[in-house]
Amino acid sequence: MSAAVLSLSHLSTKLFGIDRTVRMFHWLGERTKARRDADPVAAPTVAARALRGLNVLPMRIECLDQAIVVWFSLNRHGHPAALKIGMRLSPLSGHAWVTCGDDVFVTTPGMEDFTVVAAYDPWPDLNLTQSEPA
Repeated sequence: MSAAVLSLSHLSTKLFGIDRTVRMFHWLGERTKARRDADPVAAPTVAARALRGLNVLPMRIECLDQAIVVWFSLNRHGHPAALKIGMRLSPLSGHAWVTCGDDVFVTTPGMEDFTVVAAYDPWPDLNLTQSEPA
């Protein structure tokens, strides 16, 4: 399944851009949330499973698509994760990564040099929001 989700992210970011792809994954995630009564899975395990398909795909999946899929998977499994996109000027480059608590996923050397230019927050927990008294 991870290869299919990685391919969907790859295709969607190329055709529709980052914002629409993130909105689509958020919409998809809310409709396919993992069962809360299932055994909880640790965030590093969820992230590793999300990227498992990298080994079988014939195309190169960039950090942006990897980060979108990890962000989607972590939030879907109840781990509040934020997607971050950063740039650095010298040498000019960009990178996307995911933060979840103290964990950082889709890392690259020199990440401290990147300035965040776009960030997508964790999904709100619908179960908590709906059960709160008004």
